[in-house]
Amino acid sequence: MPGPRLFFIDSKNIIDNQISISNTALRHITKVLRIGVGDKIWIADERKKRYLIELTDVNHKKAQGKILETKEAAEPPAIEIILLQSILKGEKMDMLIQKATELGVSKILPLISERTIIKVKSPGKEKRWQSIAKEASQQSGRWEVPEFAPVTCFEDVFEKIGVIDFGLILWEGEQENRLKDVLERYPDSIKKICVFIGPEGGFTEKEIGLAKEKGFISVSMGDLILRAETAAITIIGILQYEFGNIG
Repeated sequence: MPGPRLFFIDSKNIIDNQISISNTALRHITKVLRIGVGDKIWIADERKKRYLIELTDVNHKKAQGKILETKEAAEPPAIEIILLQSILKGEKMDMLIQKATELGVSKILPLISERTIIKVKSPGKEKRWQSIAKEASQQSGRWEVPEFAPVTCFEDVFEKIGVIDFGLILWEGEQENRLKDVLERYPDSIKKICVFIGPEGGFTEKEIGLAKEKGFISVSMGDLILRAETAAITIIGILQYEFGNIG
């Protein structure tokens, strides 16, 4: 049987030994999962604390529970994956964020590259992406929601990623470096990887050259030409299998 489900709330809703839930998680608890009085769930807050609670009251306005167990922050992930993702159209970007979150990506940095179709920076869109990541974290049982950076131009992203163990940029024009061969050259001890994924039209040679100047390795996935969203999900899964917690 699966363990208790996880939901995120603000710490201001924790008073003494009681937790009150009245945000968007309430509908999921009552209408979707039909969790009720006497059931146990996990709650996480922005301080990276976790609480196992037993629900004592559930109605259409709020749910309340008493704290049975408290945990501090979970163990850090085996690997930190930073996804540098050129913005995709509509539901493609939504789906990518959902699946990348489920696969354990640590940070998502949306990019505007030369061939990005969507050119307008939208605070509302960023808020939507964060909401999707939060819901995906709850559904998959992650203890933390991936961090989001503001939408950034390709040329400016290198100042925002900090120190990494190595970086990859996926490019269908790469003739020498296959992803599998490149990954075999790196030890299991690496902890932080950045990976660029282009828009529907891919990266330009100028962008590939700039990434290489900054130390990124251009790689292909062999003969496969994948859609941008498929490529992102695939490479995150591969990195988690090679260096992370999958498998």
